[in-house]
Amino acid sequence: MGRKMREAIVLRLAAAAVVLLCGARISAEVVDRIMAVVSRQPITLSDVNAALLFRLVEPPAGTPDPLVFALDRLIDRNLMLAEVDRFQPPEPAPVEIDVRLQEMQQRAGSPAAFAKALAVTGMTREQLRAHVRDDLRIATYLNQRFGANSGSDRATAIAAWVAELRRRAEITVQYQSGEASR
Repeated sequence: MGRKMREAIVLRLAAAAVVLLCGARISAEVVDRIMAVVSRQPITLSDVNAALLFRLVEPPAGTPDPLVFALDRLIDRNLMLAEVDRFQPPEPAPVEIDVRLQEMQQRAGSPAAFAKALAVTGMTREQLRAHVRDDLRIATYLNQRFGANSGSDRATAIAAWVAELRRRAEITVQYQSGEASR
């Protein structure tokens, strides 16, 4: 084997090693974390953080782990949304969605702070708009289905319905309290 051929082989091996090392480094980078899977739909840590940041879910004061609370609400939301999609309640008025988005932007303090919150959570304004739209669709569905009930009777009926949805669904929770930093 000639010198040029050995150099070519060594060069190829070195290039392959660099590619492998770079690939190993890239694959080790965690982009997001799956917190739960509901009927094959993942709920990620960024979904949970966005729900908390934009106050789509508001844990009661003194909640020991707001992530657990928010994750539980997002699981329920996914289950309810699947039912809503089956029955197709009327679409919310676009102005109603705009008002909710403006309220979120005002809570952020400025358009720049709102844009930063979107960037931090990895959401686009359109994704947040779709989330708000779906929340309004869920509210309409709940009013149609449980509107005759009042106060605690309504809350009890909705809780029983959601519990039944949970029993029928395939849910895998991959987060336990205190694990978010791991």
